Amino acid sequence: MIIDALTYIGGKIVGHDGIPLKRRNGFFGVEDLITMMDRYNIKKAIAIPLFGDASKDYMPSNEYVAKAQEKYPQRIIGFCRLNPLYERKALEDLEICISELKLKGVYLAPRFDGYMPYGWGYETMLEPFYKKIEDLGIPMIIHCSGPCVLETPGQIAAVAMKHPSIPIIITHAGGPRMSIDTAVVALRNKNVFLETSETHSSFFIAGILKTIGADKIVFGSATPFIGPEIEKAKLDIGLKLGLISKEEYELIMAKNISRILRI
Repeated sequence: MIIDALTYIGGKIVGHDGIPLKRRNGFFGVEDLITMMDRYNIKKAIAIPLFGDASKDYMPSNEYVAKAQEKYPQRIIGFCRLNPLYERKALEDLEICISELKLKGVYLAPRFDGYMPYGWGYETMLEPFYKKIEDLGIPMIIHCSGPCVLETPGQIAAVAMKHPSIPIIITHAGGPRMSIDTAVVALRNKNVFLETSETHSSFFIAGILKTIGADKIVFGSATPFIGPEIEKAKLDIGLKLGLISKEEYELIMAKNISRILRI
């Protein structure tokens, strides 16, 4: 079984050079995702709002994901996207997303929404939001894809250490230029996991695996920005070359995220 830990739905794809041409400048919805999942034998996928209006809120996009999950309850695992800078409203929206919309986790994108996960006083502003995630007992996916002062492995480590009961998945293994740092964060924090999309190669993933162990890595395709045609191939090639064992492959492709989500 394969479970994709990072996909996006419910928006128009524009302005990203890494997007396959066939999907560029078009709306990518749940039906598109299901078609792609079927093509690559992906059983389930975490779906996150593709875009939203960060200047107001992400709730219309979160509602789209909730409806997608309702339509395909055996295939779609919906996560909400929120901006914790909106403090009280963010807390209220998180409660609605989990308790009423029945979404299963939360996605944060600090560099795109303009804050640091920790440090420079942001920790005081964001602490109630992290506490709410903890109280709700849900996992958190946090975007991190390369050097940026608004999302560093050290900042994420601080959140993980202060809230050890929150499972934290770092996207893109932190990005190729920061993967060593994020690997150390995952190694030292039991609640931190690394997602595989945008990593360079099968050899790159195998190197991370040797550092932190297969039980701390989850497969993700970052669809529609990249897709399983590329991301799944890295793991498949690693398995074929003997860089990844069958047991490790199964952990990365489904068993680890199943444990995190308790499904």
